[in-house]
Amino acid sequence: MTSAEPHLYRRILVATGGAPHSEKAVERALALATHFGATLDVVAVIPTAGNALLNMAAGLPGSEVLEAQRVQNDRDVREAHLQQVSALARQQGLTVHAHLIQAAKPADAILSVARDTGADLIVLGRRHTTALSAAMAGSTGDAVSHAAPIDVLIAR
Repeated sequence: MTSAEPHLYRRILVATGGAPHSEKAVERALALATHFGATLDVVAVIPTAGNALLNMAAGLPGSEVLEAQRVQNDRDVREAHLQQVSALARQQGLTVHAHLIQAAKPADAILSVARDTGADLIVLGRRHTTALSAAMAGSTGDAVSHAAPIDVLIAR
């Protein structure tokens, strides 16, 4: 990029949780942030909705303890991954801001962080391999890309 070229992206947000599909998003976001000299915001979302088994057990004695343990485990895993990605970005000379958010809908949390930080690009991984699996499970990428007022890159 020459000095005459405008900076296309100045603030890039990448959503990650450590899954293979989000690792691709991190790779792309790091490369783009380096290329454009952009600030990188890394967001990890802790889901507040439990898995189906825990949801069925809700209301049974001890279910509150199981749910609290699940939330804490999710928090620990995502926080460790968030710190790992942030450290990697800093090693590459990037300015990095880490965001650990607990939310029922990951797409809403990602969009909120993008808005609050002034991001001009959101980078996500593609979890679902078919349109049917995305439709059945609800795709965070689809929700973000439809609602975002800025560019969204879905890394494959």
